[in-house]
Amino acid sequence: MNRFSDYLSVISQINNLTKDLGNNQNIQWLFHCGMLFLSQDKWWGDFKFRHAVHEGIDITYYRVQPGCLKNFDDSIKVPAMGKGIVLNICDDFLGKTLVIEHQNDPSSDKRVVFVYAHILPENHLKMGHTIQKGDVIATVCDTHKNPLLPPHLHLSCFEIPKNIMPKDLNWSLFPNHEKINLIHPVFR
Repeated sequence: MNRFSDYLSVISQINNLTKDLGNNQNIQWLFHCGMLFLSQDKWWGDFKFRHAVHEGIDITYYRVQPGCLKNFDDSIKVPAMGKGIVLNICDDFLGKTLVIEHQNDPSSDKRVVFVYAHILPENHLKMGHTIQKGDVIATVCDTHKNPLLPPHLHLSCFEIPKNIMPKDLNWSLFPNHEKINLIHPVFR
């Protein structure tokens, strides 16, 4: 997807979120400041502060008509933002994470990866699997491990040295800012 709004539209379409709207109506996506890139605010529980800045963006809240606030549940399908290769599938504190390398410059010593977190990947996906833009790659996971957090999709984007092995691309590495660069996932 070239624009974040295009990606949100695909999420809306594949999940039929607009079924209650007329043909020319759009979903209104809502974000608490704590859901945004580099925020230190929490958007759940006590609404205090995170122990580190948020390295991505969280997607769950939307409105289909005035006064009708909704959020994702564990049936929400997650599409791929673009063509890519699955580099790793690892655990996160709510579910699983897919690390996907979308088109990169082969001559560069760095790679840009997208991280789709708090999900349940499709069963057929394995490391090295090629995905296409718009493919359903996961569903949002049930967040029963932390009942204060509603089910949501977390997206991050990182620039990482190519010499880091795919199996090491996980949440032990991602907060280590000495080895990686954070990229705003909305404006990549």
